[in-house]
Amino acid sequence: MIKKLLFALGIATIVVMAQSFINEMPFMNGETAGPVKWYTFNEAVELQKKNPKPIMVDVYTSWCGPCKMMSKNTFGNEIIAKYLNEHYYPVKFDAETRDSVKFNGFVFANKNPEGTQRPVHDFAVSILEGKLSYPSVVFLNEDIKKIQTVVGYYQAEQFEPIMKYFGSGKYKDTPWEDFQKTFVAEIKAPEPAPFPGK
Repeated sequence: MIKKLLFALGIATIVVMAQSFINEMPFMNGETAGPVKWYTFNEAVELQKKNPKPIMVDVYTSWCGPCKMMSKNTFGNEIIAKYLNEHYYPVKFDAETRDSVKFNGFVFANKNPEGTQRPVHDFAVSILEGKLSYPSVVFLNEDIKKIQTVVGYYQAEQFEPIMKYFGSGKYKDTPWEDFQKTFVAEIKAPEPAPFPGK
């Protein structure tokens, strides 16, 4: 009986230690922290004051499958990550976080009571102008004014021209259609699978 109790306590201790170790690992609501250097919105705004660059905000939720796919497949791509790190202050914002956001003299918070199903943060409502769809990527210029919101899951090769259009400043004087005609991709689209049996 004592041996069984000690064995059970030993297992429980290992489980608690493992859980503690997992909680310390670089995960964000189940998403692996990849090669992108992510900032909070407040950090990005402060950095932007010293060294102006556009800000890209990835608005996501922990339950959103396409958000996790975009984090892994798109933001996990080395070419995407390198460009974002060099040309933007990338922000990952959980639309249901309980953390407050200070901006332009306002404090945005999640005012929903604990236990509310899908409690949306005021900052997500504001930056997405009430159009709550995930993932949504919001591009802000050096003056922290919104340029564009891109909604939905984009693969790396689809996202590359979009991020470079806004990150390079081409959006200021070149229509999107013209930019696309001259854009040279670094990321090649995957080859289609061969027809089975051929």
